[in-house]
Amino acid sequence: MNEFTAKKLGEVLAFAIVGKEIFEKGNEALGQVLTPEGVGQIIERVNGHINTITDLAANKGTTGITLPKSEKTSEKLRKMLGLYVGDEWDNSAELLEWLGFFEGAALVHWKLVEGAGQSLSDDGLKELAKIGVDFHHNLLTQVSEAIRDLGGKKATA
Repeated sequence: MNEFTAKKLGEVLAFAIVGKEIFEKGNEALGQVLTPEGVGQIIERVNGHINTITDLAANKGTTGITLPKSEKTSEKLRKMLGLYVGDEWDNSAELLEWLGFFEGAALVHWKLVEGAGQSLSDDGLKELAKIGVDFHHNLLTQVSEAIRDLGGKKATA
């Protein structure tokens, strides 16, 4: 695995770490629009992604590249999150709007990993990328549907 791919693993790891933080901190507001059980399941799945990505980096010998890149990208994501959400962690609409940006970005980063796995003919990387792509695609769809429904409710309130 080259440096580019190791860094992309770090970036998707950052999306998992910050995503977990978002769902934990926004649990109450997001639980109102995605159900508390759904939020809990998302957190569990993201925990699994964090462990799997970290294990893969260790197995490939890239932790020295992947983990620092993850920390740097996590910092950037947290800054953007702070600018967008601010102190409105109780506002489901704001959180869903942010998640639209966030999940779209996570999805395209996973697509980079998918392309790398295909080019390298790396079955483990391809399998991991499929899990990441499917998860973020489905979550983006869920967020999009939830915000559509919320917009409809707020328009007639």
